[in-house]
Amino acid sequence: MRISSLGLVLLTCLATLSAGAKGLIGGPKTIAVGADGTVPGSVASTKMGFGYTKGATKVAVPLIAVAFETSAQATTSGSLSTKSVALQLAVDDAVLRSICAELQAMVEKDLAAQGFEILPPDSIDQEARWLGIAKDGKTGEDVKDNFMSGFMGNGSLNRWFTAGDRPLFGTGAQAALGETSALIRTARERKISLLFYRFKVQFTDLEGRNNLVFHYVKGKNVLHIVSADVAVFTPEHTNGGMIVLTENLTFGSDFVQDLQGTKGSYKVIADPQHYKADSLVLLQAVSKQFAQALRKAQ
Repeated sequence: MRISSLGLVLLTCLATLSAGAKGLIGGPKTIAVGADGTVPGSVASTKMGFGYTKGATKVAVPLIAVAFETSAQATTSGSLSTKSVALQLAVDDAVLRSICAELQAMVEKDLAAQGFEILPPDSIDQEARWLGIAKDGKTGEDVKDNFMSGFMGNGSLNRWFTAGDRPLFGTGAQAALGETSALIRTARERKISLLFYRFKVQFTDLEGRNNLVFHYVKGKNVLHIVSADVAVFTPEHTNGGMIVLTENLTFGSDFVQDLQGTKGSYKVIADPQHYKADSLVLLQAVSKQFAQALRKAQ
């Protein structure tokens, strides 16, 4: 039995949502990724500078960064009381690193399937402008939610890791676009396109309601990605573009091995194999959507 009797009771309570429950922050609709890893329809689109993503043929992906949510919390206040929930994910860093170890090949395979010529990720490592970009982002440390500010803030903490343990920069809302000038010039002079990926894997979907009938805050047992983007720099244009995920993609619940704690405050114990497998299904689904959106933009 993967979940203790007490854990199962708590988990059922935590995951049961009243009809009509509405997210605390609102946002995109939720779409479940199929068992085969596919997503119906298109859930990625160009957000900034549609024309600036054109001209991509030879592409390099120097950085793929993932923010793994490690804690989440939310509170609502009613006329007579305040309700809150605080959740903390227990998963070994080695599991998070092992997920990232598979991302470079996965992303490049999806791009190649769309007809792009793939260059090694270190294609620009010795370029003066690339060397001049500060890469002082720290991996493996719990940091406040600073990813795509506005989506599922809730005071959550995340740990950043990168594919191939490559140097991290730009974990804030602008990411690679904060280095637009250097990256545009590098892409133009080398006549290649540069792609910078960011994903955020969240382990719970916090929801709450506050009216005359219902007053609660709960966390749904599901992995999901609602924040993800790819910054695009092509040799033909003078500005960076961005492709973003437009919906909330969810998959799996088997990653929960146990649930420990008291009412309103729980530690979610993750089964390492299931957490990794479910995370990779989600990441693969988004990667395919981004590759398709980039091809469509050409």
